[in-house]
Amino acid sequence: MTTQQGIPKGAAVAINELLDHCAKIQAGQEVVLLAHIDGLYGGDNLVDEKAISWIQAAIQQRGANASVLWIDEQAKPHAWRLPPVVKAALTACDVFINHSFNIVFEEMVEFKQFVWEQKILMVRNFATTAPLLCTAWAQTPHELVSEIRYQASVPFKEGLTWQLTDDNGTHLEGLIDPPYNPNHPWFRTYTIRREEGGAYRPWPEWVIPPIRLSNTSGIFIFDRMLSWWSRYIGISPYFSKPIRLTIENCRITKIEGGDEADALRRFLASMVERLGDKVYDFNCLHFGVHPQAAVGSHQCPNILYRRLIDHSHSSNIHVHIGAPPPTSTYPYWMHCTGDIRTATFRVGDTLVYDRGHLTALDHPAVLAIAAKYPGRPGLNPEPRSY
Repeated sequence: MTTQQGIPKGAAVAINELLDHCAKIQAGQEVVLLAHIDGLYGGDNLVDEKAISWIQAAIQQRGANASVLWIDEQAKPHAWRLPPVVKAALTACDVFINHSFNIVFEEMVEFKQFVWEQKILMVRNFATTAPLLCTAWAQTPHELVSEIRYQASVPFKEGLTWQLTDDNGTHLEGLIDPPYNPNHPWFRTYTIRREEGGAYRPWPEWVIPPIRLSNTSGIFIFDRMLSWWSRYIGISPYFSKPIRLTIENCRITKIEGGDEADALRRFLASMVERLGDKVYDFNCLHFGVHPQAAVGSHQCPNILYRRLIDHSHSSNIHVHIGAPPPTSTYPYWMHCTGDIRTATFRVGDTLVYDRGHLTALDHPAVLAIAAKYPGRPGLNPEPRSY
């Protein structure tokens, strides 16, 4: 383990996990760290200079060259872009560590294609501040969460029936469809490790591959969503009143609730002009895998980032609301989600979730890895003292 003078031990543990076990930095590599200036002063792209400097110094200690690129470009709704200066930096690096909230491959086709074409390893670091690097979430062994992700995806096989229920009134049933595309660099199969699936590695690890659905009908009730798109819908990622969706054969036929439901209806109606009526499709779900993905407001006052983190918690199941494919005229993925936390989820004969408990946490391979790290955050919530 590499430690730097003046860095808390916990943050040093987290940085070692990021660089040695996720990014796997090697001597002689060119590494670029991207961050936004607005994130230092209350903007959406949360970051602090201390975290960036700690990570940069740790990369240099490993014999690699670490360059930091600070940019100051505001996001333009429905006209997002990959800035030319970022493209130029990417062409000159081996590893790209991304601290941007706005510039992410999930939503931006241009960015995704560029990473593929350049064959760059892109690590998205969600722990963008010094306080976040000091959390149990960031200090959980990467090996452990990676194994949870793998084992959690094993039950999903084409043609199996599934049922999702929750005490909040959710009840859905359907069939598992095959993965998106057997030639897709990241989602060739549901059960795939990051190292096999291409050049994108989120850290800390967060969700299993998207599971495609068919013949899905029922009721889905949720009270939160991912925060990248909630900004453009015009609502908080945590709702004042739950949204209730009626689903008939993989289509959203009714949206009920309070102000958030009204805003979602207006947003989807506006997106029909860009993407057609597939914005009402309901044909994909997946879930978080990190047992420590929860931070307090004292550790992260930014509500957008707290929601981003707890979206990856091992209790968090989410569906995709719409998610039609991008087009040549709208090269963005409409990645709106509905998230629930206390569900029971059966796939075939397998109980995947039991009232919010991800059963993969009990798998022998997961337990064996957890036992390798005594004294480190692991499968059980960390106790707090005040």
